Amino acid sequence: MIVNAKGEVILNTNQLTLEYYNKFPIVLRDALKCGKVQFPNSLQCRYEELSVFRGVKYTKNKTEIEKSDFFSQIERKKINPMVMADDSNIADYSCSVYINLEELHQRTKFPNKSMAIAKGTIKNVFGPINMNKKTSHIDLFLFNNVNPSNEFEVIEIWGKNGSN
Repeated sequence: MIVNAKGEVILNTNQLTLEYYNKFPIVLRDALKCGKVQFPNSLQCRYEELSVFRGVKYTKNKTEIEKSDFFSQIERKKINPMVMADDSNIADYSCSVYINLEELHQRTKFPNKSMAIAKGTIKNVFGPINMNKKTSHIDLFLFNNVNPSNEFEVIEIWGKNGSN
């Protein structure tokens, strides 16, 4: 076990076990088990609750935040083969969130008439994270059957769905 300067426990990838891999959705679990991907050494399994922002689908017919709003690119690709995702890139198995709202605006396709921005809290019981040291981006690797939607609320909408 590695503990960083903030006291956060960081596991080396060689410390992760098959039992730990079984906590994840099947697409990530299988990719980890067969060695197609591996978690980065900077993976944080324990961390303080973080306030974050995420883009969520928002239309005239869909105004509630749902579990599907937290699917990884790989999970989305299983539903819609047109979704761009690289199954050899561990980040594509994560749910992206940002600590900084302005950075989310800059790095994503906002404003967008079928999307909104949600603000919420992530907790280590949701799954481990990998924080980008240069940006406020976080890869959140959700455990199987975790639904963080109740921790989030829509804070910005656009176009026909409202104004920002």
